[in-house]
Amino acid sequence: MEIKGIIPKKKGSFLLTLMALPLLMGQAPFPPPLNSWKKVDEGFEVRSLTLQGQPFQVPFKVRALRLEISRFPVRVIDSRDFGANRLEVRTMAQKSQALAAINGGFFLPDYKPLGLLIVDGRETNPLRKADWGIFLIRDNVPRILHTKDFLPDKSISQALQVGPRLVVAGRELTMKKQIARRSAVGITYKNQVILANTEKTDAYAQDLARIFWLSEEEGGLGCKDAVTLDGGPSAQMFVEYKSLKIDIPGGWGVPNGLGVFKR
Repeated sequence: MEIKGIIPKKKGSFLLTLMALPLLMGQAPFPPPLNSWKKVDEGFEVRSLTLQGQPFQVPFKVRALRLEISRFPVRVIDSRDFGANRLEVRTMAQKSQALAAINGGFFLPDYKPLGLLIVDGRETNPLRKADWGIFLIRDNVPRILHTKDFLPDKSISQALQVGPRLVVAGRELTMKKQIARRSAVGITYKNQVILANTEKTDAYAQDLARIFWLSEEEGGLGCKDAVTLDGGPSAQMFVEYKSLKIDIPGGWGVPNGLGVFKR
């Protein structure tokens, strides 16, 4: 389904009335949009979006997972735990027995990670003083903070420092005009975690921020907070769970990522 632009919120009640007419007349309701969330398991959903036209600067595609972390925990995966300084996300998922995985944070030319990593309560890389965000899990609740707001806490089980942030407290941020392969993580108003990767297309960071910010009714992902992961050749995603298989390869292996597991 192509999304041609934003549906103004003031028209929402009119659209709901139109959708309700078939029910009032004894007919079946309209089918869900072609790009709606598809249930893979309770608490595990997938969505494919094709974005084209206003307000987006270029056409691009996104594959996204939406997860209830009480059923499907999201954990940081560090390649060094498997004796490697970098791994393709596909290999990372297989070695860690993750159902799905996406690439993580930035790194130096020798693949040394840049930024905080906490894996299962264990700090494997220190905090970096940078204008970035931190995706973390504290007491089984996901959060995205600015680096300056981070405080060490033993109740933090997972943390990944990366940036820039795309959405903050329900507000779309203004991004630099850069286009590349993209990957990102967001948190919905129901505290679900969304992992997203552009599929065979490049996207502007502003367009990625827009799709994370827009509500579901407007064709977006409906997140209150979101942050980019490393992009370009690092951007990659792998999923193999039940009937769902996604393999979006990157250009090289990466030092870390985010994995999805079953509780």
